[in-house]
Amino acid sequence: MSTTPTDGGSGSVRRQARGLRRADEVLATAAVVFAETGFERATTNLIAKRAGISPGSLYQYFRDKEAIARGLAERYVERLAVMQSEAFELTGDAEQDFDAVVDHSIDRIVGFNVDNPGFLALLMRADEPKGLREAVAPLQEELFRRVHGLLASFADRNPDADVAVATVMAMQISRGVMPVIAAADDPRRSPLVPELKRALKAYLTAALR
Repeated sequence: MSTTPTDGGSGSVRRQARGLRRADEVLATAAVVFAETGFERATTNLIAKRAGISPGSLYQYFRDKEAIARGLAERYVERLAVMQSEAFELTGDAEQDFDAVVDHSIDRIVGFNVDNPGFLALLMRADEPKGLREAVAPLQEELFRRVHGLLASFADRNPDADVAVATVMAMQISRGVMPVIAAADDPRRSPLVPELKRALKAYLTAALR
């Protein structure tokens, strides 16, 4: 069978490309709506209105609000894979780099939240909606793995350190403060950013070192 594209095939490819672009537009709009209203209060009608399409058109790409949120969560998982590699990469001597690594990691996480407004509404909460738990689980597991690996490198001289507990605590401290930072006029310059770093350094120094 010939694989040479026909005019019909080219048209199908173009329609598919348009569909992917429109789905991306819906996800980008949903991120803003979720950030503004929260997941529970957001509606598909509002998302469609903001995206400039009819609810019927939206349903061609996503069957309901949970499907939109899943698509958005999957997008964040992909972006976080890159961010996490950069934020939690340890270089040099661990004893010398402790403060610098904490500073760099928090700066990267704050920047991620600035660039992805719907992230906190979906993935940085303790009570994920039931429909999102399955999508969020791989992200949480990967985040835990990376943070645990980083903290273990600082705890290698303390045999009594419970790295798993320290990892959970560090993540929960960050999760609790990050929404307030993200809501600031300029999150990167929020006075809470250095306070979050100081709190993490104090806790982790006591817990691990």
